[in-house]
Amino acid sequence: MKQYDKTSPKSAETTSNHQRHVSARKLGWVIATALLFLVLAVGVFLISDQIAKKTTIGIPQFQDNHIELIDQNGIARNEDDFADRPIALFFGFTYCPDVCPTTLTTLAAARDNLDSTGMDTKALQIIFITVDPERDTPEQLKQYFSLFDVNVTGLTGSPDKVRSVLKQFGIYAQKNGQGDGDYLYDHSSAVFLYRDDGSFKGTIVHNEPIAFITEKMKSIL
Repeated sequence: MKQYDKTSPKSAETTSNHQRHVSARKLGWVIATALLFLVLAVGVFLISDQIAKKTTIGIPQFQDNHIELIDQNGIARNEDDFADRPIALFFGFTYCPDVCPTTLTTLAAARDNLDSTGMDTKALQIIFITVDPERDTPEQLKQYFSLFDVNVTGLTGSPDKVRSVLKQFGIYAQKNGQGDGDYLYDHSSAVFLYRDDGSFKGTIVHNEPIAFITEKMKSIL
């Protein structure tokens, strides 16, 4: 009976071709998976952006709210001081252990990302309104902001005036703990975005991907 050499050149070539075919198929699956993930990520962003646009209907312009607060330099500020420029507004407190510093850092990073593309972000106003006026004096705000590489306007005031602003913007803020000034706040963590005409554009939610944050900030510039 005629025997065939399993290690013949023809057999080795067939095996090599099969291995290349398997490798190419695996690479194809990897590329297809990566493209699918990219398409889904873009789809999620576009859908969320469309939903945000639809939910802005009927929301007052920034200047429709009444603000009588003081900034970190002790200067009295009102809603008209922020007119005609885009706004990224959020609420927090300087003793916040995580959400507030993370928000400041990500907003600064998104702004740097836009600057690196050549976009002019000088008009953008980042505004921080405290939910803790008892401890967040103008001096405390100024010291706190010095820890971050970001241009931000901090606002505080009397408890009554701060509560009034929180109510107007629909902000939840609940104090937890009362002893010896050692307390924290549970509070709304979204960033509110306004165009330069004062109209509401949408929100940035906590821990949203930096790419989405950058695109959303770009949309109001």
